[in-house]
Amino acid sequence: MAKIVDFYGAARRHYQDAELLMNNNRIPNAGHLFGFAAECGIKALLVSHGLSTDPTTGDLAETRPHKYKTHVNVLINNVQTFPHSPGYSKYLGMMPNLRAFSNWDTAHRYYDELSVPASLLVWHVAAKEVITMLDQAKLDGVIK
Repeated sequence: MAKIVDFYGAARRHYQDAELLMNNNRIPNAGHLFGFAAECGIKALLVSHGLSTDPTTGDLAETRPHKYKTHVNVLINNVQTFPHSPGYSKYLGMMPNLRAFSNWDTAHRYYDELSVPASLLVWHVAAKEVITMLDQAKLDGVIK
């Protein structure tokens, strides 16, 4: 069975779970999910502006060199260079704190709790900007 990819829905789900964890003082895992929320949100924006997806899975198609099929800490370095289509810069401008994820990493899931960067507040702000951007893009009819 083919995967059903919903970057918009995944972004909102990860963000909501991250807030639940943050509100229950589960800081390392909250930060991890804020990163995944931002990543999925950025990918929803990229797909809505023409980034190719695999027709059999709906996931991002292989790109050379895999600039967009990566995690948020790398994706933020490439999102500015995406071929711009009408309106793309408007949504990109709604996320001024994306660079906050430069010290986020999927490997944090293996770290001792005290070794995870103490970046929850800036990751939360940046992820919230992504969610706000998604909601605006949805209202504008850009994201279906």
